[in-house]
Amino acid sequence: MKWRVFKFRPSSHSDDYLIIATYRDGKAAEKAKQALQRLLEDMRKNPGIYDTDWRPDDAKISTIGEKVFFQVYTAGYVDCVESIMKKVSKPVELERYQNYQELTIRVKAPRNLTPEAAVLILGGDEAEVIKWLIKNCGPPEITDVGDQRIFTWIYRGDEIYYDRALHVGFVFQVDGRANWEVEETTTGAVF
Repeated sequence: MKWRVFKFRPSSHSDDYLIIATYRDGKAAEKAKQALQRLLEDMRKNPGIYDTDWRPDDAKISTIGEKVFFQVYTAGYVDCVESIMKKVSKPVELERYQNYQELTIRVKAPRNLTPEAAVLILGGDEAEVIKWLIKNCGPPEITDVGDQRIFTWIYRGDEIYYDRALHVGFVFQVDGRANWEVEETTTGAVF
């Protein structure tokens, strides 16, 4: 009797996963990168022993200074990757993102208005989004242009902006609001 092992490609429930490990120095990061490359090579040679839904050739690895970036399209099967990243060089920080985004979010308000006062004046959903941005991105960069004040936040993390709306615990439609602007800086690719 012959047994066959089949590996299927990721389902429609898959996302782009990005894992960023920050190490104490570039030498430790390079050591982790080499360990990940060995893992991918072993996955090519022994595909049946790994619980993944992605091919090693679909994964991307890179380093920038003390950071190692690993990216793959999957339904979340990245435990073996995180395990190697933790085991080899003990990262200072390990972050996992689904559909990583970098956004620049700008809100126009009357000049001399503080973010706290903007929450009161704008009210409603706009106020809730500003509170969310302050909590998750920190205080905004403030620029005065003419009679307007522009609050700018840089967001880096899991996907929150799609279908022309911010999804921050509720759906905030940005489209059609003259005082809101969302610019995608990247859409998952850091390589």
